[in-house]
Amino acid sequence: MSSPRVLSIQSHIVSGYCGNKAATFPLQLLGFDVDVMNTVNFSNHTGYPSWTGEKATGEQLTKLYEGLQTNGLVEYTHILTGYIGSAQNLAAVIEIVKKLRSHGDPFFVLDPVMGDNGQLYVQPDVIPLYRELMRYANAVTPNQFEAETLADKKILDVKSCLEVIEILHNTGVENVVITSVSLSSHDVSAHLVTDGSVSMTNGVPQLGRNEESEEFSMYCVCSSKPDQNSAPRVFAVGFPSYDGYFTGTGDLFSSLLVARLDEALRAEEHKSGAHTSEREAEEHGSGAQISALANACLKVVSTMKAVVLRTYLAQKAVHAGGQIDKEDASSAAVVKQCELRLIQSKKDIEYPNEEGVQVVELRI
Repeated sequence: MSSPRVLSIQSHIVSGYCGNKAATFPLQLLGFDVDVMNTVNFSNHTGYPSWTGEKATGEQLTKLYEGLQTNGLVEYTHILTGYIGSAQNLAAVIEIVKKLRSHGDPFFVLDPVMGDNGQLYVQPDVIPLYRELMRYANAVTPNQFEAETLADKKILDVKSCLEVIEILHNTGVENVVITSVSLSSHDVSAHLVTDGSVSMTNGVPQLGRNEESEEFSMYCVCSSKPDQNSAPRVFAVGFPSYDGYFTGTGDLFSSLLVARLDEALRAEEHKSGAHTSEREAEEHGSGAQISALANACLKVVSTMKAVVLRTYLAQKAVHAGGQIDKEDASSAAVVKQCELRLIQSKKDIEYPNEEGVQVVELRI
């Protein structure tokens, strides 16, 4: 059986781990051949005080695809898109994706990289184009701000989060993953699908603790809806947050999801019976079988937790004042110490430790 092959269309930096530099290594480790199409080619990411390099144009992206097509190199099993940048580039990518979907129907994971923490870092004219691109996606991985932007609705609580997810599903996307969303743990517990088997303490679902952080208000919320006539199944995975400075985490997350969701869907397709799934469900706090998407997100979050913690501890070790936050990252020397410890996390990518990470199903 040949290896899965993915075309990853996103940014590139010479030094550091963002965009395709954050995506390629994990995907290759997990068995994927990776072809990269770079939307920018910078010396380093833009969190540094300065950078050099060039942005690709939509015409250049189109010509790259035409070269692949001419040589019969467009037989992909997967597509991944990340930072595209301009509306011109996004229009070109839409056409590339439409053509690729006619070559074997590759599974398309769309990371709509537009902004974070309430602020766009692209022009607003890309928003309707991302909504159009979502029509061709099998999975979409926005952060909270990007999900709110695409749905044109704020996430204030679990109820509004579920409403945003439904809006995104209505574009035709089967799998919606809000990679990081801030929710009240008590609100999450109030929306659990419970049968008495979920581990609870003081009414709050236990989603893992470690010595570094006691904050459990961040969640990955994922929802799968096979068709418009089906009810979605929504799961939340809690994870700790750290007062550090991190870049490339979203790019890493979406690349891991490509591999782990492919793995989970294959396992679901070839499972011989319900016994394994029932055991997995019991281990992760649900009496019912968890979805393939939730299984994939469990592994992704487990890896992300390890990579971010390793990066955070490295920041603390070299910064005299303790942890580094964005306000401290004013010099290139400091920002360099904040790069993801990706290579050092090889084992965590290959064999994520799921201990202390729990998936809970949310009531619709």
